[in-house]
Amino acid sequence: MQLQLGGACNALHPVEARMARWLLSFRDRIDTDVLPLTQEALSEILGVRRTTVTLLMRNLRASGAIRSDRRGHIEIDPIRLAAAACECHGKIRLEVEKIFSTVTAPSGNPGLVRSRTLDQR
Repeated sequence: MQLQLGGACNALHPVEARMARWLLSFRDRIDTDVLPLTQEALSEILGVRRTTVTLLMRNLRASGAIRSDRRGHIEIDPIRLAAAACECHGKIRLEVEKIFSTVTAPSGNPGLVRSRTLDQR
C-alpha cells in the first residue's frame, strides 16, 4: 500500500510537496524534529539534482517549515511542514496506524490489547 501511494504521489505531486511528505514520514519513524539528513541524501531519495533540493530547502526555510545547518541536520516544524506537504502523508500515516494501532500483549492473551497511535509516543 505504501509503495502504491508513494508511486502515485511521485507521479502526481510537485517535488516540494513530496519532499515535505518524505520529511514528515521520516519524522514519524524516528520520533524527533531534528532529522539527520544531508541535501545529497535528500536528492538521492527524491531522485532529483542536489541543486533542486537546495532551492526547495530555501523555500521551506522561508516559510518557517524547516531550519537546517551545514552539518547534515534538518530541524522541522511539523505543522508548517504539513501545510507544504501533499495529502499523501496523512493517507499513508492513517494506513500505517491501522496496521500498528493495536498490539497484543506479550503473554499472547487475546484479552489484553493496548492501543497506541503515532502521536502517543
